[in-house]
Amino acid sequence: MDNKGKGDNAIIMNIGKMSKLSTQSMRPHYEVGRGSSSDDRVYTIVADMMDRTFTIKNQQDEVVAQVAKTVKALIQTAAFGSGTESTIDIAPGVDCSTILAIVYGLGQVGSHFVKDAANNYVLDPMKDSVVGGAVNSVGLGGLAASYTKISNQAVQSSQKVAGLQNFFNNTFK
Repeated sequence: MDNKGKGDNAIIMNIGKMSKLSTQSMRPHYEVGRGSSSDDRVYTIVADMMDRTFTIKNQQDEVVAQVAKTVKALIQTAAFGSGTESTIDIAPGVDCSTILAIVYGLGQVGSHFVKDAANNYVLDPMKDSVVGGAVNSVGLGGLAASYTKISNQAVQSSQKVAGLQNFFNNTFK
């Protein structure tokens, strides 16, 4: 039986970046299309220059949602290179699950194997080195080492508890 495009394999929407030439704007724009075709644009997303806030508009150019990174996420991004916490304000009567799917999909736009490889093997080690140097230069090296040690101990303890729980579940059920 051919299930391509049906059930769990169905494509409900697609998100793509719009060219600066077509939008005649320096701000990033994205379009959300229905199904696998981008011919039927349902939403337009306009971001600020730093991709910190997004405005989602429907076909009638009405704002249906605002997405903004929190202060905590901005600090994490500046300090560690990643911060994903956001606030999402959705207009009354708008399907929340659709907006959440758009926000999730928006994070995937531009995700690519080469980009991920460059981040994992070039940029992330450089960021780690810079953050490590900053931590040591401010005199927080000992604190960071203590935190790492305590975190590792917490993981080991939770693994031991999980092992005991499995033992009791397998022995006494």
